[in-house]
Amino acid sequence: MEGRGDAMASSDNATIVTIFTSISGIALSLQEADPGVPLDVVEDDALTGYGGTVVFQPSKLRPATRDALKRAQILISEPAVVAQLLYYDPEALCSLKWCQSTYAGVDPIFNSNLRLPLPWKLTRFAGCFGPPIAEWCLARIIGHERSFAASTTDQVKKRWAGSKDLILGYRYLSALTLSILGCGDIGRCIARGAKAFGMKTVGYIRTKRSEPGGGDYIDVYTTNLIQALQTADYVVSVLPSTAETSGLLNGSALLPASTSQGGKCPVFINVGRGDVINEQSLLNALDNNWVSAAILDVFETEPLPEKSRLWDRSDVVVSPHVSGLTQATDVPRVFLSNYKKFINGGDMKYVVSWEKGY
Repeated sequence: MEGRGDAMASSDNATIVTIFTSISGIALSLQEADPGVPLDVVEDDALTGYGGTVVFQPSKLRPATRDALKRAQILISEPAVVAQLLYYDPEALCSLKWCQSTYAGVDPIFNSNLRLPLPWKLTRFAGCFGPPIAEWCLARIIGHERSFAASTTDQVKKRWAGSKDLILGYRYLSALTLSILGCGDIGRCIARGAKAFGMKTVGYIRTKRSEPGGGDYIDVYTTNLIQALQTADYVVSVLPSTAETSGLLNGSALLPASTSQGGKCPVFINVGRGDVINEQSLLNALDNNWVSAAILDVFETEPLPEKSRLWDRSDVVVSPHVSGLTQATDVPRVFLSNYKKFINGGDMKYVVSWEKGY
């Protein structure tokens, strides 16, 4: 399919919004929500993808696509696409004033050796991922406690309660503690879901804050990572990829979670960013029983290479970065309010700091 640069709607006082993304349906959702916003939908076979996985080859872009992107003043796209595009051609977005990310995380732009700061505003796709990621985390916790995978195996093998030692050994969630590393919108949504089942929630944060109120569902906040790890039956990382969080759990960082150090040998869940812990450190933590299992939706390298040792481990669950997908129907709610502010010179929400990386 050839790239095209025809506006789908027009408005005398509005700036055209260029949409270049692997996520289908965004243009239709925006057009239905506000037909007055002029859209330029750019499609090219060089960009494909699914879920949290993007496949982009900027060298194969058609000339018409390159021209459309060079004209773009407002762009909706994936951070990885923007990063690869600018790395290949620093002038590829020479007219850009504002980029709306389709993801909450924008780390590909900061990890691509681009010269920062870039001369345009970048906004995160925020405020939508909390509920679906919370659903995924609670489903995984329940599935792990109730050994649903073992029951599935029993059904395939036609064995009634063949895995009874597993399926009968579950704990009530109300007896468990969930430590959440990263207490932004997503972390608080996970805490809300956990509290619905009576779990105790501990929130790990970088800077001290006042005691939590009843609205954020965090029972205890701590700036002490060891405390967060030692008190947990489950640890879920929702941390973004920044200079402060990259490698935070590498080496012996998970040792305090082990029973020998006063911990509970918790299950580790990662729905934040894969670079919070490298593969070797995670394997070491599993081999030494610092953590009892790992449920992973994000990885250092994505897609996870076939040679990774994580694939073959019974104490690891591999999920292909799908815990919280961008839904096209969510885009108008996030984008349109900022679009109006941009046109009128107002202060937009979810603007990324080029200094902080988030």
